[in-house]
Amino acid sequence: PEQHDEFTDPDVIDALVGSLAPDGVLAIQVGIAPSILDPRADKGVNPKRELLINNLESSSLVSSIHVYEEAHCGYWEPRAFLVACRDVSCRKRWYAETDEVDYRIYDRIGGTKSMENPSLVHFDGATQRSFHAPPRAWESIYCHREPTPFECEYRGLDLDKGLYEFDPEDEEGSAFELRAAKDEGEEAAEVYAKVDIPEGSYIMPTHLAASFEVSDDSMDNIRGDPTADVEGLGGATVIEDFIEFIDDHGHKSLQAGSGKNYVEIGGSFTIRTAEEDETAEVNVRRWIPTHPAGIGRPKYSPVYDRHRHSFDVFVVASRDIKAGEEIVKPSTLWEA
Repeated sequence: PEQHDEFTDPDVIDALVGSLAPDGVLAIQVGIAPSILDPRADKGVNPKRELLINNLESSSLVSSIHVYEEAHCGYWEPRAFLVACRDVSCRKRWYAETDEVDYRIYDRIGGTKSMENPSLVHFDGATQRSFHAPPRAWESIYCHREPTPFECEYRGLDLDKGLYEFDPEDEEGSAFELRAAKDEGEEAAEVYAKVDIPEGSYIMPTHLAASFEVSDDSMDNIRGDPTADVEGLGGATVIEDFIEFIDDHGHKSLQAGSGKNYVEIGGSFTIRTAEEDETAEVNVRRWIPTHPAGIGRPKYSPVYDRHRHSFDVFVVASRDIKAGEEIVKPSTLWEA
């Protein structure tokens, strides 16, 4: 961008992106990779790169922007690359797992004639996985913007807030306890605080961090009939129970288009969800609040890219919780 003024022209950017298919992707080499010591992007050595990113952010034709670095370009320093997508569905491929990317490489490129060397020397599924979270320098420079982006306040856990854990094997040390209850006539459990919990404290962070990730594609496969082609085999009750568990205790990633879902498997899944007339009882919220200004998450944010998992699982106390009070979450907890 520093050598091409046309990249700083919003009309040129719209023309470039507009020439793509509805699900098209624009990839650009954007100069030397930044350093964590660099100043604000528009005041540094690559001001036109920042202007290019600003123009892509402002374009109504762009839905998602990602950056990555590559050290195998033949230069002394790693080079930075930018990927702009017309549709958020590209995040599903960007965040694809290692084996999925390896299969796509095999399927679309095939093997070499000798079959001894890889088709691509410097790219495979593991390399693509390393692109999921941009280097910290991008996050630092992004947070130098004025005004400071909202999400920059959540680049790490607040060390002044307490961690309140549930430990079923240590009743004395556990901050929570389970009590028997009835849910539509069936046996259930409810979570109660054993100690006072200040507002903003983290609720069962270890259990929530253990939430497992499952893709939309995997869910589609599971929801099909995996026993249909096996003669004489009836429905798989275990799979049906697994699907029901995911439906009850899972939620979609807040990163639209990523195709990821997170399923709670620790004590946190026993926390009761408030009914519509019980909102006053709610005392937890997700760690990072809804992005302000009513515009949703930004198209470009190294902060959201670097901390996707944390933002998708952690919850905190939304007010002071007294010992003996039930922990209740809102039905809209994981709505974007």
